[in-house]
Amino acid sequence: MTPRRLFAVIPAAGHSRRMGTHKLLLSLGGETVIQRLIHGLATPWITRTVIVARGGDEALAEHLAGEDVELVQPEVDPSDMKASVQAGLEWIETHYAPTEEDSWLLIPADHPVLKRTLVERLCEVWSQSDARILIPSFEGKKGHPAFFRWSVAQEVFQLGATQGINALWKEGSAAPVLWECDDPEILIDLDTPADLEAVRARYASDFE
Repeated sequence: MTPRRLFAVIPAAGHSRRMGTHKLLLSLGGETVIQRLIHGLATPWITRTVIVARGGDEALAEHLAGEDVELVQPEVDPSDMKASVQAGLEWIETHYAPTEEDSWLLIPADHPVLKRTLVERLCEVWSQSDARILIPSFEGKKGHPAFFRWSVAQEVFQLGATQGINALWKEGSAAPVLWECDDPEILIDLDTPADLEAVRARYASDFE
């Protein structure tokens, strides 16, 4: 029997307008923001990591050249996170022909403080769950990565122009199971210079 596969989809097509510079290439210790996320996902639980970026983002493409990931740059730049996720799922469908036994996780590219041990624990919880969607939470707040059965991908493709990914459970029938954990890192992303400085200060020992 073919083992169940888990694919990671990372939307990375934003313009970092609030940060004022390419936030995924900013340094955190000896690595960049995107490198820290990629290396945190480098666990045997995950079959392949797919990053979706803008076609003109040559800096990111060059930066990722040595990483063990698949970089997808659609002919038409994704207009939002939903479009990026759709492009990543289409790529997986084309190259891996996933079955109903497979699944995928979603993690935005600007979540750099997820430790590999936490990712592995979440993957283990997912492997033992019967849920169609599982989302980790901290003190009742939803975080990332979110896990989905492969069948949910078809519902993502059917979302309307004004609907985001969260419409799957806000307006659809795919109610998520929340898994409460003790790790605030699932909530932390980087949007502004203040966010970056707060992360550098709070997790300074991790970046040494």
